[in-house]
Amino acid sequence: MRLIAVRVGAVEPMRFGTSVPKHGPIPGDSPGPGDAPLKLCHLAFSLGVLTVAPALPGQLPTSETRFPPQFFSTSALPDSPDTTPDGGAGGAFGQVEPSAYADRYLTRLSLGGSVSTLGTGGSLATNLPYRIDLRFVGNFFDFNWKMTKSGFYVVVNTELANTGVLADYYPWKSLRISPGFLYYNTDRIRGDVQAQPGATFTINNVNYASQDSNPVYGTGRLQLRGTGFMAMAGWGHYVSRSEKRWSYPFAAGVAFIDTPSATFSLQGNVCNAQGQDCQPAATFPEFQSNLAAQVATWNNDVRPFHVYPIVEGGVTYTFSYRR
Repeated sequence: MRLIAVRVGAVEPMRFGTSVPKHGPIPGDSPGPGDAPLKLCHLAFSLGVLTVAPALPGQLPTSETRFPPQFFSTSALPDSPDTTPDGGAGGAFGQVEPSAYADRYLTRLSLGGSVSTLGTGGSLATNLPYRIDLRFVGNFFDFNWKMTKSGFYVVVNTELANTGVLADYYPWKSLRISPGFLYYNTDRIRGDVQAQPGATFTINNVNYASQDSNPVYGTGRLQLRGTGFMAMAGWGHYVSRSEKRWSYPFAAGVAFIDTPSATFSLQGNVCNAQGQDCQPAATFPEFQSNLAAQVATWNNDVRPFHVYPIVEGGVTYTFSYRR
């Protein structure tokens, strides 16, 4: 605070018995000797007040001191879903990203259907932080193909049943990398054969004929079972990260399952290529030897499929279930 000194001249003390009029001098009276110093004091006091008063506001605390700026900074306030990146309100200045895409997690759920080499399946997925979705999948397929080939009536049944879980990571736009684990898998292919009259066939490069009176029949199986890790990549969100609720993801990858195994057994009577020397297949030594060699060849052929290829396409629908 600035102080202003006012120098006031010495005032002579008033003599006892001298009175000062309350309402000014009486007309006709001349000023007494003590009136001049008193008027000088009044004038000096008034000048001091008029001079000091304008300086007082400058000495008071400012609004910045009483209310620090950080108390009103928007960075100190919690994030609001209605606030745009440029500081404006979403409703007034533009559309904002959904909260599920920005920070919140476990707020969206997607239901999907797909067709893949694992079967016809469904998926349930939700959003996690850091551009990751958690997805549970299940597939099932059961279908019979019936055909006639080389004098045999053939029925091929494909039964696929498996479930797994994947983490979908999106490093760039809709590009997706999906590690996962196949924790249930009973996939298998079964083939049943029944020889028709006059049927012939080849086992391990040796020709045989079925006896018409007791035709050959049998069953073959290819087991594609086993649990293991999955590695996939694709395009499209399983959990939509925009206002669009429908998406159409595509994926390709592999599942690491048990080594596939093939088995094949035949019953009935087997004859040589000329239709002679017919014997039961189960007790025909030469035939059983060739059959074992043929099955071993088939197992070598399917061994690489322990890295099981996956190609998948589907559709998903996303909705919000928690805010």
